[in-house]
Amino acid sequence: MARAILAACSLLCLTVTLAVTSAVPGTVTTIVNPSLFTKPHGEEHLHGIVRDPITGNIYVADWNLFSVGNTPFFGPYIENKDSVRAIDALKEVSVLTYVIAPNGMAYDPTDRRIYVAVGTVSCGGGSATAPGPALNGIVSIDPATGKATVLSGGKPGSENGSKEEARYSEPAGIVYDPGSGSFFVSEPCANRIRQVDANGDAGTLAGSGTAGHADGSGAGATFDYPRGIAYCEHEHTLYVADRDNNEIRAVSLQGTVTTLAGAPEAGFADGKGTSARFDHPTGVACDNAGNVYVADSQNNAIRQIDASGTVTTLAGGRNAGTADGVGAAASFSTPGDLMYDPVENALFVVDWGSNSIRKIAVAAPGT
Repeated sequence: MARAILAACSLLCLTVTLAVTSAVPGTVTTIVNPSLFTKPHGEEHLHGIVRDPITGNIYVADWNLFSVGNTPFFGPYIENKDSVRAIDALKEVSVLTYVIAPNGMAYDPTDRRIYVAVGTVSCGGGSATAPGPALNGIVSIDPATGKATVLSGGKPGSENGSKEEARYSEPAGIVYDPGSGSFFVSEPCANRIRQVDANGDAGTLAGSGTAGHADGSGAGATFDYPRGIAYCEHEHTLYVADRDNNEIRAVSLQGTVTTLAGAPEAGFADGKGTSARFDHPTGVACDNAGNVYVADSQNNAIRQIDASGTVTTLAGGRNAGTADGVGAAASFSTPGDLMYDPVENALFVVDWGSNSIRKIAVAAPGT
């Protein structure tokens, strides 16, 4: 009897300890067994991440397999196993739907659908034609049924216009602005930020279309491989992980671009504004208090930028690994896309190199 009571007490104490530990800012845990994600071409194939606030399911973009070939007896064939995967409350992983080359994802609370930026991100000078909802553009998915429809785009290119006329050059990130009902899309290879309305009509918000490093308005601003993008409702501002400039850029909804933190020289240093250093930041997210979080990919760290523009390291640092823990005791392996979840007051990170999804507790708003 005493042993049973001791065992029950141990379990209860462990539960309490875990609950307390998870509240400490910078605590990193792995929420999904990496083996639940397939690994057809190595481990580096997970991309965008978003959460459905209605069901609590997390969705992850999974580049699995896309091939075009010809068989002697059956002729040409096309096989696509790229998908959007669902992670439920039990941490079980399943396929929601198949989409070609899914990247960043956003959730629209007005229609309760998931919007996915689709298209290969290689800057390799064109993409092959293939069937599917869209090759380079935006796809809308009903999370209840998995049915996918095209919101905007289709063939690769670089044109503004109606949903049928719009062309995208390998879009990567996407966010939703509840104020205007618009989506904002990052195009790394075209070095632009696009704006897409609820009808799918597209324009260019900022960026000249050529790589560079200049603040300014509209086409007067330049980026160099803008990858991650976040909308911060607290400030009605977009934040962009300008990967090859090693900077985080702020973009107003009118298209004015400024540099929030970082400098073109890669490095790893906390500090304010341009005194801070990043090394190829890829993902970016924003919490309800206006803090900006950055997946500093080549530094294997998650960084935080407060309202004053001061950069600190929340978790991880330099050496790649897969260790859970608090702050510098945790490690990541090329972290990519980020998502902030206000319900859990936590970040969810696509840890690209370890093929897993990691969760990081952040400080409560106002603390």
